[in-house]
Amino acid sequence: MLTGIDYTEVISEPEEPKSIGNSSTLPQDMKDLEKIEEILLALTEQTCYRLRKHQLLAHTVGVQIKNKDFKMYSHQKSLSTDTDSTKIIYETAKKILKEMFQGEPIRLIGIKVDKLTTKEKQQLSLFDTPRNEKQQKLDQTLDKLKEKYGYDAVTRAGKMNIDEMMDFKD
Repeated sequence: MLTGIDYTEVISEPEEPKSIGNSSTLPQDMKDLEKIEEILLALTEQTCYRLRKHQLLAHTVGVQIKNKDFKMYSHQKSLSTDTDSTKIIYETAKKILKEMFQGEPIRLIGIKVDKLTTKEKQQLSLFDTPRNEKQQKLDQTLDKLKEKYGYDAVTRAGKMNIDEMMDFKD
């Protein structure tokens, strides 16, 4: 190994992600909070899909926005229990967005989940309800349909128009 060349085999194991997120630069500056929330839903759905694909749960949700002057804002909240539920993560992200949004035109929006853990290490909650179990089954069914027929095969009604406007891919 005189010339810096090493012929030993590289052994690499993929690491679990430390965070999972998604962001999108908008095709035009947006001030309409409802439209911004629709985009946030699409980003959340993709993020949670990837979270479930890795069989991970998130404890923290963060939202990032950039205004027309490229000033960046980001806030995050911890969840009461670790989850991979699109509904729970979206509701939290929406609250964060409403706290940050000042009515100014938005150029970019993003979501990130972190403090990830595996389901085996999850701290069990006494408050798991049949509603949470229904939501888990719904998310799992949607994931299976996306795996079988493609990511765009099934979409939530709240983001139908956004999928056409934005070019979201898995």
